[in-house]
Amino acid sequence: MRSLLPVKARLPRFTTLLLGILILAAFFLPSPYVMLSPGSPQNVLGSAIKISGTTVYPTTGKLSVTSVMVTDPDSYVTGFDILYGWVAPDRAVLPRDEIYPKGESVKQSKQQGADEMSSSQTTATAAALSYLGYESTSKLVVTEINKNSNSYQVLQPADQIISIDGVEYKSPNGVVDYLDNKKPGDFITIKVLRDEVELLTKQIKLSARDDGSAIIGVIIERKFNFPFKVDIKLADTGGPSGGLVFALGIIEKLTPDDLISSRNIAGTGTITADGQVGPIGGIIEKIIGARRAGVSIFLTPTSNCQDIKSIDQAAKGEGVMKIVPVATLQQAVDVLKLPTGATYPSCLASS
Repeated sequence: MRSLLPVKARLPRFTTLLLGILILAAFFLPSPYVMLSPGSPQNVLGSAIKISGTTVYPTTGKLSVTSVMVTDPDSYVTGFDILYGWVAPDRAVLPRDEIYPKGESVKQSKQQGADEMSSSQTTATAAALSYLGYESTSKLVVTEINKNSNSYQVLQPADQIISIDGVEYKSPNGVVDYLDNKKPGDFITIKVLRDEVELLTKQIKLSARDDGSAIIGVIIERKFNFPFKVDIKLADTGGPSGGLVFALGIIEKLTPDDLISSRNIAGTGTITADGQVGPIGGIIEKIIGARRAGVSIFLTPTSNCQDIKSIDQAAKGEGVMKIVPVATLQQAVDVLKLPTGATYPSCLASS
């Protein structure tokens, strides 16, 4: 009987060559991903926060905003870049659509980041001054109008919103929450003050977003009238996540108490005008950047604890950066006032 020996399968030479070309091309062709990496913390206690018209006190140490470096929406990210991002401990790879809306350009992305940063600075100022007991007035103002909405040529930029369906709102979020119960095609009655002299009442048919939810078709901002001037400028940084640190920096400059006390402190978190701290993205990269910069205390939103518990558990020993969760501006100030050697809150303890 003839013995049957296994025969090694071989692909045709042309198929092998074509497969090799396709694999090689995959490493060089652009991919629909973006890469995230740690940014360098920026101290806000220097010239970043300027206050005039009231007494300002000297500060010591560093209080820094943390950031994440993200490739632009049209960056040429190749397969090699993706592989490196997957294996590098300080990199993250995400689908482009999770970071940037479809079709968004670099210019649009930077403008949105700048707008969010400006809004967070204003809100941080309101939160800090409210914490310190200052009174500030505010109003809701239309800043942009969608030309494809039913509000176009009915409302105007700079119109002050007095009420919607007879209800006065203090924040844009309140308006959004109200619209959640409406449908496209519903009518609302909106009362606005135009040019600060003319009170108008308009009926507007609600338009639809791509997801089918109802919108007025305008961008509304809360404009504050503060008792003195607070100017915040931070180069090459966008987005709303610096709100908590900005608020703490303003408090530090307006009070004789030395909260930072020569320490190297950093943090992240959005903030509302009433001092609520909200979650942010890129928390792991921000923590890595803070550790590299020698930060001793890192303030994180409590709502981000689920993202960082493994890191918090691994960080033990003297000299290790403490990751401290806070849910409000008051909690953040209380943390900074803790005496040396005190036990700090942690994400593990909050679980």
